Amino acid sequence: MFEPGERVDDRYEVLGPLGVGGMAHVFRARDTHLERTVALKVLRPHLTEADSERFRREIRALARLNHPGIVAIYDLGLGKHVYFAMELIEGGPMTDLGPYEGDPESVDRLLGAAITVAEALGYVHRLGMVHRDLTPRNILVTAHGTPKVMDFGLVQLTETSRALTRTGFTLGTPQYMAPEQATGEPTGAATDLYAFGAVLYRAVTGKAAFDADNDQAVLYQHVYGTPTHPQELNPQVPSSLARLILALLEKDPNKRPTSGWAVADTLRAVRSAELQRAPQRAQAGPGRTGAYPTGPANAAALQRLWTVALDEGPQFPSGLSSAAGFLLVGQRSDSLAVVRPADGGLQTTFALHDEASQPPLVIGDTLYVVSRDGAIRAVAWPRGEVAWQRLDDEVVGAAPYGGDLLLALADGVARWTPAGDERWRVALGAPPAAAPTLHAGLTLVPTRDGWLHAVRTEAGAPAFKVEVGAITAPPSAAGGLLFIPVRQGEVHAFDLAKREVVWSYDLEGEQWSTPVAWQQYVYVVSWGQRLHCLAARSGDDVWTRPLPAPVTAPPVVAAGNLYVVTEGGDLIVLDARSGRVLLLDRVANAAIQAPPLPLGERLFVAALDGTLAAYG
Repeated sequence: MFEPGERVDDRYEVLGPLGVGGMAHVFRARDTHLERTVALKVLRPHLTEADSERFRREIRALARLNHPGIVAIYDLGLGKHVYFAMELIEGGPMTDLGPYEGDPESVDRLLGAAITVAEALGYVHRLGMVHRDLTPRNILVTAHGTPKVMDFGLVQLTETSRALTRTGFTLGTPQYMAPEQATGEPTGAATDLYAFGAVLYRAVTGKAAFDADNDQAVLYQHVYGTPTHPQELNPQVPSSLARLILALLEKDPNKRPTSGWAVADTLRAVRSAELQRAPQRAQAGPGRTGAYPTGPANAAALQRLWTVALDEGPQFPSGLSSAAGFLLVGQRSDSLAVVRPADGGLQTTFALHDEASQPPLVIGDTLYVVSRDGAIRAVAWPRGEVAWQRLDDEVVGAAPYGGDLLLALADGVARWTPAGDERWRVALGAPPAAAPTLHAGLTLVPTRDGWLHAVRTEAGAPAFKVEVGAITAPPSAAGGLLFIPVRQGEVHAFDLAKREVVWSYDLEGEQWSTPVAWQQYVYVVSWGQRLHCLAARSGDDVWTRPLPAPVTAPPVVAAGNLYVVTEGGDLIVLDARSGRVLLLDRVANAAIQAPPLPLGERLFVAALDGTLAAYG
């Protein structure tokens, strides 16, 4: 229709095609008046009057809307060429933010986007409009993570009874079409909510709620079928989120949530509850990114609130976690200390068979503790009774997978139920070197012979393995990349989809800590006494800072601040973006080998000699 370089109405320079639909061509174009790039949607010539009316309806609908979750319209052209210029969205569909995983940053990104879309639907419906074709391709996410609802070509004013159907074909997209729309019955706001439920289902599970070989079979399932429970496809989906999605997919429109606003409120509650659970998990989640959802807001003003002396502190790779309002300290004195965060008072202790070898893990109402002799104990939390224990499985480390456990064992990796029953086990050929990391449907475990093994988490089947060298700390994973800390001092960024190394970086010092992955950055430290901030996608240096002593404990990031502890007993707090040092304090005259724990507006640090300090 237009070639690059052509101008539309002497204003829009066409840069290239973006797509084509039944009614219109979409081009990337430069607005020469305002010097910005836009998307130009131009009506195809020689269309039927009905299609032309649908296009004009989209223009009128978009012109009425003003919401951060809806694509903005900039200009209309109704002369020789009928078109409109709108905001150019460079990102992919909202479903690219899934599947759901428990790492705080990905949870916040996915549920935050869902909240914005739900609010946009509430806004549209309040104006008396129904989208009627809400699909992933019509919810695109900007580079800043904001979703934008677009393509209102099927919009219908709820007060009109005009039929928007053709003989033998219902307008819309089959995989996201509500039962009433599939059968040609009247549609309304609940129709969009059903479609949004189908989009959410795909986003959190990675699969469509209904699928088949042809459109008619898909429509039949929407009308008569029952979707597989989301947790069966992805056990990491919270029960509260699964219930909401299934409510949105109710066959009867009257049984769905009452409005987009109500859906947004429920999503906010789900997000808040899930982010509050982050301190219960080592390095904040299954991907071990080291990013926490909350922490002291003004780190430059941090002061020590209290210091207490436990009999012993945590030794690598053990650490701190939290549950039910208490601080949990996995000690090297063959015990687990339960401490009150308010004043550092010792609430109780649990005896272990040996020293704790990873941060205590709470899943639901069960506390799991792994000790250095390979034993694992499940304790009813917070009552304290031992539910079960295994003394001879030689557990190296554990990670949560929904309500289940994924364990690195002496002879491989296994998935256990909360009762300790085995669902599957995969032999790795060598003893694991660290606890599992979960990302992109894979369980990733390094072995002592220098290989990294990837196992398909749901199926319990080997996916691939790659030789990387000796690893002591678990890798971290975010955005499809695995950040592998090789003990001799190299960090590799490994693309899990392409199964290839994207970049490598030499730290010039032994590496014992898991890299921190936050936003577009990766933070790595070593015994070379330097902290490096790297670009996650390229491995380029962003900034570096010297450290007063070697580092064993993984750093953590929270509320834009980076917290690093050293073998010299130091706490260093830096601005995570610029690397500016905000605080340097000597916590103890002993090494600190456990990562600090941000919890609400406080930060907790534990040294080997039992010194436990709270900052706020």
